[in-house]
Amino acid sequence: MNFNIRAIRLEDAAVYHSLVDEIKDEGQYLFSTLRFSLEDTKKYIERHEEMSSPIWGAFDEQGTLLGWIDFNRGGFSEIAHTATLGMGVKKEFRGQGIGSALMDACIENAESLGIEKLELEVFASNTAARALYIKEGFFEEGIRLKKRKFEDRYDDLVCMGLFL
Repeated sequence: MNFNIRAIRLEDAAVYHSLVDEIKDEGQYLFSTLRFSLEDTKKYIERHEEMSSPIWGAFDEQGTLLGWIDFNRGGFSEIAHTATLGMGVKKEFRGQGIGSALMDACIENAESLGIEKLELEVFASNTAARALYIKEGFFEEGIRLKKRKFEDRYDDLVCMGLFL
């Protein structure tokens, strides 16, 4: 599979917005099924550009967005050395190295900004993502039991970290 990793730009807002909603609709991977407006998505992209921490996207040769990753730095000076990571890969392209490539771009960007620790939360049922994070060097910090209840099913939330 051929794809390239680059920053998601404002002109990519509609496809990024659509992919986030597509993964939310699966109901298994993203913490919230709450939808954001396209205008809020554009503001999110702009904010990341301003902070020199772009939302990284994996695009195929036709320009289709296959996945994204981003991080949000801690908002207070005492936690500004940390950042929380979020990502998603289009269903039919999972398991093809896209997540690893996105993760590498994100880690490199975080290191260049002086971030000392990346954190993330993943559902315990998402074994493929957990395996990817462990492969990338993340470790489990704790488990929040029955943190999510969706369609009458509970899922534990695994908290993970990576020191850079």
